[in-house]
Amino acid sequence: MFNLKSFFSLSILQACKIQNLAREYCKIFAAQTRMIENFGSELEFLPLYFIYRPARNIPYATVEVELKGVYLHYCGLDKAGSLVVKERSEVAQKCSSFQHWIYQHTNGNLLFTRLEGVDTIMTNIGVSVKSEGYQGFPCRANPLVFEKFQSQHQCNYFCGLLGLRPLKVTEKLRAAVRPKASQSPQPPCRADNGQCPQTQRKSLISRKKKENISENVSECPS
Repeated sequence: MFNLKSFFSLSILQACKIQNLAREYCKIFAAQTRMIENFGSELEFLPLYFIYRPARNIPYATVEVELKGVYLHYCGLDKAGSLVVKERSEVAQKCSSFQHWIYQHTNGNLLFTRLEGVDTIMTNIGVSVKSEGYQGFPCRANPLVFEKFQSQHQCNYFCGLLGLRPLKVTEKLRAAVRPKASQSPQPPCRADNGQCPQTQRKSLISRKKKENISENVSECPS
């Protein structure tokens, strides 16, 4: 029998785990951007807390800091499953560079597919992993997102400040050094008698030489 309370508690726990794990990556990214003078204000992921209220019908809930201001959707997935930047603001460009950074930092295994919030403070984080169970994220594997991101991402000013490698060039280099399939040598051809034609030609030449020698010997005066 389906248990609604267990379902909600599990989904809420997963949401907390995803956002709080993503927040740890954002801390690493923010520490790196602080060292860059021209980067400006850093991105921040809000912590998401899990609470239990036994007096309620659904006793499980999440709590986070209230965001005041204009709530914007900076990055997300379109209907085709491509990661797109939905705003043209500076914050949206920083989110795009953060996507590039997390892709490179995790060797192409993790992407944040939903970034939204107020100014540089993000919440309701969406995550995609290339293989299920990566770093403990409770998400299904979605390798198609990574293939599209690698071919469609366009580097911006902040990608340059972070010294990130262009993804398209990296893929071209990988293709250039990819080893070619080894070609097995062709087996030598055989005639009907089982001998190679080259061997047959050599034996014919040697016979003709012997015949010529014997003829010359018989024509010599005694």
